[in-house]
Amino acid sequence: MVATYGRPPWTRSRPDSAPLPGVCQVWWARPGDVRPEHDALLGRADLARRARLALPADRQRLTAGAAVTRLVLGAALRTPPAELRIDRTCSACGSPHGRPRLADGEELHFSISHAGSCVVVAVLSGTQVGVDVEAVGRFAPGEVDELADCALAEREREHLGRLPATDQPRAFTVSWVRREAVLKATGEGLGVPPDELVVTPASTPPRVLRRGGPEPVWLHDLPAPAGFVAALAGLGTAPDDVVHRDAGPLLRQTNRRSSDPTTRSQRYP
Repeated sequence: MVATYGRPPWTRSRPDSAPLPGVCQVWWARPGDVRPEHDALLGRADLARRARLALPADRQRLTAGAAVTRLVLGAALRTPPAELRIDRTCSACGSPHGRPRLADGEELHFSISHAGSCVVVAVLSGTQVGVDVEAVGRFAPGEVDELADCALAEREREHLGRLPATDQPRAFTVSWVRREAVLKATGEGLGVPPDELVVTPASTPPRVLRRGGPEPVWLHDLPAPAGFVAALAGLGTAPDDVVHRDAGPLLRQTNRRSSDPTTRSQRYP
């Protein structure tokens, strides 16, 4: 099923006050729903990360992902969104670019991804989760071979090479988001050599065929908006259900009355 923002397949747009065990929430947003008043929802670290971005579009995407994440987690933990302590310390080097986690909510896990006009946030209780989204038209047929050599395992490259050139960009993108979702869930990141993580190719159901870690990993494709592909992964047992939510109303209901005089306004030329 292909989702579009005009007629989304999901109906609810309110965060759960207590996320149900075994249910993964997937929230879809558009950067265009971001307004200056959303600064009041962000923490200092979010604002600092955004200030380092040069392009207005990148700042919008970061704000959308951070605002949705904090609104959903804040409702679940009964905490004002801006007061949530989100830690991004890398376990390997100690720098603030690692998998984001709640410093005070070990049982609630989340992941954020964005590409072009699409932002997605996954929230799951009890186990690590990873989500990734990518635009299908980002890669041209002539670019795929070189990218695949750097990013895909040998088995995945061989499958890709057997496809018609016109089918390769989408197939590569599906493999890419599947791998990214797994690496986000495990926290290993892009430093893992391609052949240490093997996932099924785009023409087959999503599954992890080989990885270096001992934990079992589940993997799902997501019904992303038209023009995008997305994947969801996690450690341990797969959730009983994955529910999709439209974050647009959640962002739009945040108005200037929720801001305070110290809010730093953002401008997107």
